[in-house]
Amino acid sequence: MYNLGEIAKLINAELIGDAKFNISSLASIEQAQAQQLSYVVNNKYSKSLLESKAGAVIIHESLKDSCTTNALIVSDVYLAFAQVSHLFKHHVNHTIGIHHSAKINNANIASGCCISANVTIGTNTSLGGNTIVEDNTSIGENCIIGPNVTILQGSKIGNRVVIAPGAVIGSEGFGNARDANKHWHSIAHLGNVIIGDNVTIGANTTIDRGTLDDTYIHNGVRLDNLIHVAHNVVIDEDTAIAASTGIAGSTYIGKRCMIGGMVGIVGHLNICDDVVINAKSTVDKNITSPGMYTGIMPLMPHKKWQIVGVWLIKLDKIAKYLNIKLNHLKGN
Repeated sequence: MYNLGEIAKLINAELIGDAKFNISSLASIEQAQAQQLSYVVNNKYSKSLLESKAGAVIIHESLKDSCTTNALIVSDVYLAFAQVSHLFKHHVNHTIGIHHSAKINNANIASGCCISANVTIGTNTSLGGNTIVEDNTSIGENCIIGPNVTILQGSKIGNRVVIAPGAVIGSEGFGNARDANKHWHSIAHLGNVIIGDNVTIGANTTIDRGTLDDTYIHNGVRLDNLIHVAHNVVIDEDTAIAASTGIAGSTYIGKRCMIGGMVGIVGHLNICDDVVINAKSTVDKNITSPGMYTGIMPLMPHKKWQIVGVWLIKLDKIAKYLNIKLNHLKGN
């Protein structure tokens, strides 16, 4: 627990409010409660700031009038948040064996596993050799966890889940903030990964933990090998994703979608239910209607791609125009 005076000193912030006010943890502006600290990057979230229950927020001076709680005023909100996030990160030491506080019921635990503090493992679940399960993780009943799987702190895994060898659940997300000298500062990801029932996760697939809220894999999802699911992604029920697909942060994928191999999905997108995306496609905008989608182009300089993209969009209009001209000439 840290008070606002300590935090203000760390990030060189102007403090408006109570310096002795204690902060227990960080949370998103929508989810934050009375003892939690949040942040707002720009005016887009001014309404959320006004409605937030956060005990304190990190904001730019331009949002001061929209803040009704304790405020830490800084010039670079994202950088300040990155620095503060590490205060609340919990580090886990790995020791082979089963911690005395773990509840493993009659689970089958192979040799070389590390089961940390406050872990719960359900009935008839098996863990392959050298698997790591960190603090405060829960695994449901009738799960099959392969060898060399890493399940990091706070992860929640449902019933009848299959995780193939080498998968990593709850790894640190790829979030970084740049300072004035263009140096990178990592963001500690404090959310968790929640996996529903009847989910299959392929070999060497990685699912990152959320930044503040959780990454969520819903019931019945099928993930192939070598997939990367970034922080705060939500994959809804019964969606299947083929190998080597990458999904950037904070993207929502709907129910019953089918996504081919080597698809790249840009962050902060929404993909509706019942969408099929063909292999090697790049998804760079929201998909709001069910159906089959393909988007494949060879690599080229970006400026050239911008020109090509404009012409591709206009091809149908050009074709119609040429047909009209051709018919007109034939008529003459």
